[in-house]
Amino acid sequence: MRFLLVVSFVLISCVLPAVRGQVQVTAPEVTKSEIVEDGNRKSTGPVVEAWEPKMGSVDSVIYLSGLRLYAAHWDKTKAFFIQKGVELPARTAGGWSNLNNESNGPQTLMVIVPEGVAPGQAQVIVELDGRRSIPAIVTITEWKLPVIERLNPASGAPGTLVRIEGEGFHANDEIEITDASGKPINVNLSGQVFGIPEDALEGIITVRLGNRKYGKGQYPKPITFTVTNEPLPVELLTDDTVAVAPGQWLDLQISNSKPLTRSELTEVAFKQGGRTIIVATPKPFRPHVAVPSVLSAGEVELQLRTWRAGRPSQWSEPGTLELADKPVAPLFETIGPTKGNWVSLTPGPDRKTSYTASAGDEVVLGGLWPVADASKLKVLFVRPGEVITTTATESDEKETWFGNIRVRLPESMGVGDWRMIVRSETDGTQAEVPIPIRVVKK
Repeated sequence: MRFLLVVSFVLISCVLPAVRGQVQVTAPEVTKSEIVEDGNRKSTGPVVEAWEPKMGSVDSVIYLSGLRLYAAHWDKTKAFFIQKGVELPARTAGGWSNLNNESNGPQTLMVIVPEGVAPGQAQVIVELDGRRSIPAIVTITEWKLPVIERLNPASGAPGTLVRIEGEGFHANDEIEITDASGKPINVNLSGQVFGIPEDALEGIITVRLGNRKYGKGQYPKPITFTVTNEPLPVELLTDDTVAVAPGQWLDLQISNSKPLTRSELTEVAFKQGGRTIIVATPKPFRPHVAVPSVLSAGEVELQLRTWRAGRPSQWSEPGTLELADKPVAPLFETIGPTKGNWVSLTPGPDRKTSYTASAGDEVVLGGLWPVADASKLKVLFVRPGEVITTTATESDEKETWFGNIRVRLPESMGVGDWRMIVRSETDGTQAEVPIPIRVVKK
């Protein structure tokens, strides 16, 4: 899958430690943080703009979104629930943010409802360096069982990752799975995701959630999953797919890669204007496919199927995509060494101002490349009076996603700053890495 702006996302599971000890203190008056100077930029305290769900019970997870929630700062970010002037510390459990805009970019934070709350309204606040957010109001209810709506997917091969979809989940929920004979199957629950064991036998298994600490032996209605080695389609996530133009190559976002890793042939159907064109992906395990050049810009319907043992799966549920009216240039997301920390290239005031390397070093670019493969890309290093052209190779041809390419800096590159441009040899589109490459002596 293509690189996301996730910098901290800690999944909640049944193995999490218990909620912090509940120390009740009188809550201070909660007021909006004042703007303070922070270097050359202005910043404020945490801001909670939205939250879901609006009600919960002890051990429920509340998802906050806003600004300056700093989920990755375990030692700084604090959360509290306030009822009738009494303040209860609450455990935070991760979230996400744009690494290059931590002060003013959107962020999320997961907060767990602590013990000690009572039915009725409660205020949820986030605190960072002594500055507090305006309260978010939630309704505390008696402890309730989670509601399981479906498993996604509902069937799959051994090794498939399955998401439990529903509402009312808790931090300490535990999963119980049994096979058709009632024999327990051991799995780990991470958030609402679990994996089907690689040695699972074909057949129907039963899934249910429990909570030994709060559930008092109650369970929601169980739901079943079918373990099968038959060819299966996948759910297309076209809303998360970056559209390209006819004639370019598309990286389809999918919900589960397992059916593709077992596929001997993967096909994508493009439907537009009353006709259907079926295109096979060059690598069955990778949803990287050529968009037929005879299609027009505008809406196209997509479906995908896999083949196994000479038999096709059903076609996936259709998804729609708006094809671009002109070729899309390469898109950069990260740059880094073959081993070590990468630098995020997404926009933001905290983005690095340059990337340092030496002539002869190999760098890895992560991004979106709307071409057949890395051989269709040319890389140019440019500075006044000099242009050096080189090639790119794929970082790992066995990866399920065409996202990372390798580029070796030419030995002839002199010390100093260079612009780095990646060009498609297929359609001539090009894009420049948004920070210069600073070449230094080894």
